[in-house]
Amino acid sequence: MALDKTMVSNVIADNLNGFITVKFLTKTDEERVYNGRMNVQKGLKGNERGRIAAEALRSNGYVTLKTSEGYKCFNLDKVLAMKVGGRHIFCMGAEL
Repeated sequence: MALDKTMVSNVIADNLNGFITVKFLTKTDEERVYNGRMNVQKGLKGNERGRIAAEALRSNGYVTLKTSEGYKCFNLDKVLAMKVGGRHIFCMGAEL
């Protein structure tokens, strides 16, 4: 069972430029863990196509992260646990 989308979005909004570790479910219900920084613009393509794609992701409930392997994203609806801004939030059985 995933965390409440509203709660996750509120915690992320409080820590927009911080580092985050997030455990979530993929589309195929596989668990993944990403560790990265939110709202990093360095290295992104500055063309119109990139801005449209980023806005489409945000409007569909996705958050993008800059990880050591590049840019990754996760869906707010499928977050199981997260560490951000000194807070550790998780649902039963999904601790990081």
